[in-house]
Amino acid sequence: MSSFLYVFTVVTFPLELNPPRVVVRYRDSVSVNCSTSSTDHEGMGWEDTFGGTSFEQDVNIVTWTVDNLTDWTIEPTCYITLIDSKQPSKVLPVILYKTPDSVSISVLNHSGPMVEGTQYQLQCDIQNIAPLQNLVMKWYKGNEPLDNVTYSTVSKTPVDVSDTLMISPSRDDDLAINLDLFHKSKTLDGFEWSTLKSPPFSLDAPKFLLGNDTVVSADSNVSLNCSAEGNPSPEMKWNYTAARNVKLSTEGRQRTIRITTATSTNAGIYICTATNRVGTATRTTTVTLKGIITDRLRVMLW
Repeated sequence: MSSFLYVFTVVTFPLELNPPRVVVRYRDSVSVNCSTSSTDHEGMGWEDTFGGTSFEQDVNIVTWTVDNLTDWTIEPTCYITLIDSKQPSKVLPVILYKTPDSVSISVLNHSGPMVEGTQYQLQCDIQNIAPLQNLVMKWYKGNEPLDNVTYSTVSKTPVDVSDTLMISPSRDDDLAINLDLFHKSKTLDGFEWSTLKSPPFSLDAPKFLLGNDTVVSADSNVSLNCSAEGNPSPEMKWNYTAARNVKLSTEGRQRTIRITTATSTNAGIYICTATNRVGTATRTTTVTLKGIITDRLRVMLW
């Protein structure tokens, strides 16, 4: 019986970068070590337009350092010269990023408050951001995601970019559209959050809360409340003819008429008006005194 002896040789790359890749903010500093476990090399070094080192003999580690990184096309390369004259090298992946100079949300072809139920086009403008392919724009209504925008165009240098979103605001909205900017790396979890809000929505007109006509006994006290909601908050006003025993007060969004010791002069129609810059609404309340009717019937019977 014959036997066979198998010999396996594991070949490892002679260079190791630490960290193996970097994400650097524009004009920030960066430092990366290149090391080797090889014992049969003449020396090693870094080649680059910024931070490059000279060829260093009899070392096992060299460091690439830049205090103010501004080169968008930078590709630092670590190399080693082996004793057999071979020169393996490894390129350091660098993502140089820049936060935007400005980010704004506007309403296209519209000025002033937005009206409920009408369609509008929001536009987000981002000025001078890089790299574009790592940008994610996320539109939200409150906590509800509306759109998620990514870019396939590769651009290392800063660019301007815009995105639009169609909306139809309603009373149940949070009265704002949020925009999250997430600049992320394919190799890292992510970086650079920024949040904006759209221009506020305004309702088409004030809308009254529930109210009813009032029947009161003679010589009793009564309060007539008028309240409405809207955006902007409406101003409340009562119109009436009664002049006696009447006081007005305002608390929050509620305008109140207080009648003390009601008489026949307090019976009649009371009109509440709610007004904001978008529109006006009115509500009518009729006050009837039941005690006066009963007295009149008693007189007629006698």
